[in-house]
Amino acid sequence: MKKLILALLIFLVSISSIKAEDPLVADPIINHLRLAMEDDKELQYSLKRCAGLFLASGTALHKLVEDPDAQQFVDLGEELMEYLAKYQIIVIDSSELTQESFNKTYSNNIEEVQRMNRSYYARMSDNFSTSGTIIENDVPLGDDVFTCIGFHEQIFGNQ
Repeated sequence: MKKLILALLIFLVSISSIKAEDPLVADPIINHLRLAMEDDKELQYSLKRCAGLFLASGTALHKLVEDPDAQQFVDLGEELMEYLAKYQIIVIDSSELTQESFNKTYSNNIEEVQRMNRSYYARMSDNFSTSGTIIENDVPLGDDVFTCIGFHEQIFGNQ
């Protein structure tokens, strides 16, 4: 019995340390958003990360809880990706926005957004497996969602 309890304790500690080692947990999005107005790299990172979070949220809501409003989160993520591509072309590259330049820039951002999407979705899936909820018992993830919703509203207004 003692060995079973010890094994269970070690397992629980190892799971919690994995969550704590998640770089997204250790580095809240709010830290980047505070710098984003003065640093283009931070703004781009914040847009990619929030886009990945929204896309993961939409997927989790659709696949895990079958929420009929899941598409709204996917739309928020896509809006941020479109804004990012336009910002990179017009502001950073000082170039003309054409469909070709937009498509190329948008495509160049997909890999990093997908990486963040997968990381966030894995967390949401783990949360759902252990607690039956996606973010309710995950304070850092809830904070990121709240922060990204506010960020989206600052860019696009309250749609």
